[in-house]
Amino acid sequence: MGYAEPDTPVFRTVRAGWSGVLVANPVLKEIPTDGVHRASEALLAAGADLIALGRPFLANPDLVTRLRLGAPLNEMRDRYFMYVGGATGYTDYPALDAQPSGESSDSIVALDGGRVA
Repeated sequence: MGYAEPDTPVFRTVRAGWSGVLVANPVLKEIPTDGVHRASEALLAAGADLIALGRPFLANPDLVTRLRLGAPLNEMRDRYFMYVGGATGYTDYPALDAQPSGESSDSIVALDGGRVA
């Protein structure tokens, strides 16, 4: 399975049977910032310890900043065209305009705002 759905028996069985750290990759039916938050929060509430966000990071190299600010996310391209070699689909996604932030850039902050590292 390439993604996790918190309401499925498979996810609940894995969580119940695995006492280690569970990294879950959410199903992203919508890519707006609130969609990423909703999907991530549902997995955390169901017992995931960490959330993996692969495709949103490809389309938003500044994803952490965008999530912290509630800024809009770049749309993800069709999965078959996200990266086809060269810069197209890999390094050509626009970055968020530089905005002042009170957060330190030398640490990682969880979606709930708690400092992780």
